[in-house]
Amino acid sequence: MLRRAALTLAAFLAIGAHAFAQDAEPVMAQIPAHPALWTVHGPKGTAYLFGSIHALPPEVDWHTKEIDTAMAKADVLVFELAMDEGFKERVQAYVRERGTLPPGQHLRELLTPDTRKEFDADIADLGIAPAAVDRMRPWLAALTIDVADMQKHGYSAKSGIENQLQGSDSKDTRPVIGLETVEQQLALLAPADLKTELQSFEATLKTEGHSSGEQVGPLLDAWIHGDVKRLDKLMGRDLARYPKARKLLLDDRNRAWVVKISELLNTDKTYFITVGAAHLGGPHGVPNLLRAKGFRVDGP
Repeated sequence: MLRRAALTLAAFLAIGAHAFAQDAEPVMAQIPAHPALWTVHGPKGTAYLFGSIHALPPEVDWHTKEIDTAMAKADVLVFELAMDEGFKERVQAYVRERGTLPPGQHLRELLTPDTRKEFDADIADLGIAPAAVDRMRPWLAALTIDVADMQKHGYSAKSGIENQLQGSDSKDTRPVIGLETVEQQLALLAPADLKTELQSFEATLKTEGHSSGEQVGPLLDAWIHGDVKRLDKLMGRDLARYPKARKLLLDDRNRAWVVKISELLNTDKTYFITVGAAHLGGPHGVPNLLRAKGFRVDGP
């Protein structure tokens, strides 16, 4: 898993997996954020595009006047995933069905000696019990390590944009639409081939260690300042070496979302659309793809 590209996705899905206990969040001085916002004008409808960070430090305050005004105008909220009543159950079912190694296999025993040392050091430092990940498939172990590391660095999926807007504490009763299903998103993290999955897991441990929280820092800073170009540059720098991964994680999904958003804009409603910030910048981002289809898009 490419950390910068897939980590926030993993953190978002961890909300539904019940994988981690949430400690009480300390009261800290607020950090004002000014994330970018786009307005898309359709034949009948209007859509606001808001780029989110799925896991945030609890002290980040992203409620600008522009964002709150746009949210108040919306008739319908749109997310990558709709966290409806069955959301957690579907995530948990997927993890049960595809998150465990075949009988008789243990993750640590599948690793090379050098990778095993990295793995042991990582989980010990993060306070993850070996028994907790012993039978996990590599993709689920990677998610467990990444989210635990993010929590260590002060990031929380509970404080993420999506959870604030449609989580269990939200009192918003407006209709919610998901651009993807739980199964579609989890398939991005859980490749069908165990051998390839294991190789990816080992390569990640050897080259990056558990530095996920530190790696998200520059992305968060660019997002806080509404610096779309820097955010796109940071994402592009990592994914330039992995064109197939970029196509899978960003470009293909952006094109699919644009088809759905175009359909929404042909209805007489206003939509507030929240997706990962990495999907909105650059020539292949959702705003530019919508411009290419003839829609008027105002924004950064």
